[in-house]
Parts: sequence; structure tokens; C-alpha cells
Amino acid sequence: MASTTDVGRTAPSEPLFDLRPCLRDPVFGLVSDRWKLAPVTAGLGFLGLYFGGNLLCCWLSGTALPRPGLDASFVQDRVALVLYLFLVPLATALATRFYRQVAGAFERLYTEGTVRAPVAEYNVYLRHLHARYNSLVLHLVALGLAILVLGCLTCENQFDGERAWLDLGMGVGAIYHLLLALVAWYSAILVLAKVVITARAIHRVFDWPVDIQPAHPDGCGGFRLFSDIAVTIALFSASMGTATVLVALADWLLYGVPPSPARVVVAVVLQALTPLAFFTCLYRAHRVMKVAKETMMRQVHELYQDSFRGLQAGLARGEVADQAREEVLGLESLHGVVRRLPVWPTNTGMLGQVLLSIALPVGLIVVQIILESVVSRGR
Repeated sequence: MASTTDVGRTAPSEPLFDLRPCLRDPVFGLVSDRWKLAPVTAGLGFLGLYFGGNLLCCWLSGTALPRPGLDASFVQDRVALVLYLFLVPLATALATRFYRQVAGAFERLYTEGTVRAPVAEYNVYLRHLHARYNSLVLHLVALGLAILVLGCLTCENQFDGERAWLDLGMGVGAIYHLLLALVAWYSAILVLAKVVITARAIHRVFDWPVDIQPAHPDGCGGFRLFSDIAVTIALFSASMGTATVLVALADWLLYGVPPSPARVVVAVVLQALTPLAFFTCLYRAHRVMKVAKETMMRQVHELYQDSFRGLQAGLARGEVADQAREEVLGLESLHGVVRRLPVWPTNTGMLGQVLLSIALPVGLIVVQIILESVVSRGR
């Protein structure tokens, strides 16, 4: 059910529940809730922790630079460099942005009059969502999965037959890497779970009546807050796909190793997930906007037909009724306005961000293919 109104604000009869999506999160609870860092500041801070801290600790351990007896130093590990210089800072900034968006979006949609629900019922919904975000079971499962994944990777590195900077026994650099890797995997799994919770919560909002506001200054019919969250989720997927492409490109530039089929498949899947994640989050909003538009089109059509029949009858008698003519012209103009109403809560800027995030890794792949072709011809 949907209706079309002007932008308005609703004063709830009781205070709205304060939704805090990372209250139990030991990492982003500090970054977002307590320290209230901006996304860029958080990303730069994690850049210093992960790249600067690892480089310093590896320098102290003697594993930062190539040396005899060390098969892979820190500066030779292209996967680590892509992760610590690109993916970790970007993912941290996006996660901080995501938590800040979620913390305010659901309450603002109610107070701005977009969601029409009884305040007590909506508070129950917010409390339930808060409990899901901060479930102790969720955090323990995320920690367990992080330990499992990191344990598997550590065992693989230990028994691969190479002496690398991140092998256990390589000093403080390896220990520092292990601790920060656990934090990274734990936070990544937790954010992924909360992304799924958020997508389901966005869909749940549209079980209540909502006001579609075509003239809303956000350019998204009043749903810009959800659209921003969808963009952030899409950028998560795009950043991981770009990191995969960068690692493959580094392998080829530094070692002449072509990308493995598995890595290509991962990159393609992640890039395909980018628009899928974006439009999936907004699908219920799309359905509501589409139904509202179709209803209005049908209502305008019925009014237009009534006036048009009156005009036809007048013409048949050799008369032109001014009232019927004005009604037909006015309804024809209204029909054009309704026909141009959007059915997706997006604007050009948002679509541009999503398309650019897809185009960047695709462009890197094209550049790599061209360079490989030029090099092979030169040989």
C-alpha cells in the first residue's frame, strides 16, 4: 500500500528506539560509536595499523626486505600489499560509512513521514533489529569462523615449503600480522552478516504503508537513506573484485604469471554481485513505487476516458464544450507527469558510483589483456 504526498515530518507520540548496529562490536563499536571517526579518517587509521604497523614489525624482525634464507619478504608479498594498501583501508571506510548510515536511516524514515506505522509497533521492529545486530551468538560465530579461516591459512603458509615473513617463528612481524588478520577476518564476517540483516530489514519496512514523494529533494522519492546503504553494500563487493584484479595484475607485472582461472572466476563473480547487491536491497522499494505508479496511471486513464467521451459526444453534435476540452488537456498533461515518475529509488549520481565501481576492475583487466598481447607480439 502506498500513497503520494508532499514531504512532511511526523512527530511520534513516544520516543523512537535508539538503534545502534555495532554496540557489541569491539572494533567498530570504538571506531563508529565511541570515537565517531569519519570514514576517511577510519580508513587512514587502519592503513597505518595494517601497512605501517606490519612494515615496522617486519623491519624489527628482519623480514621486511629480501635477504638470504627468506623466500618471501613483506615487500615481496603482493597479496599483502594489495590488502593493506587498498582493500583494508577502503573496506574500513565503507564499513564505518555503512554503520553510520544504518544507525540513522530507519529512525529518520519514520520521523520524516516516509514510513506510516504505529510508533509502538515500529519501536518493536527497531528493538528486534537492534537485538539481531548485537546478538552475542552472531559475534561468537563470527569469531569462531574467523579463527577457523585464519587457522587454515596459517597452516597452509606453514607447510608450503617456503620461508615467508608471515610464518610462525619469524618474530614480532608474524605475531603482529596474525593478530591483525584475526581482527580483519572477524570484522569482515561480522559486516557481511549485518549486511544481510540490513537488506532483510529494508524489505521489512515496506510491509507498512509508505509515502512516495516524487518531489522529495533527495531525488529518490524519499528513500535516499536506503539507496545510500545499497550503494555502500555494492561498493563492498566491487572493492573485493578490484582487489582480486589488482593481485592478478601484480602477479603478471612482477613475475609474468597469468591469472589463474579460479582468480578470474572470483573477480567475475564479485563484479556480478555488485549490481545484484545494489538492486536487491532496493527491490521492495521498487515494487511499491511501481504499484503506486501503475495505480495512478489507471486512475488518470479512467478520468481521461470519461472526459474524452464527453468531448467526443460534443463534437458529434457539432459542439465543443470548453470544460471537457480543458479537462482532457489537463489530464493529458497529468498523464505525462505520472508516466515520467521513477520506479527505482535511485538517481544518476548513485548509478554512476555503481557503474564506476564495476568499470574500474573491468578496465584493469582490459589493460592487462592489451599489455599481454603487446608483450607477446614483441617476443
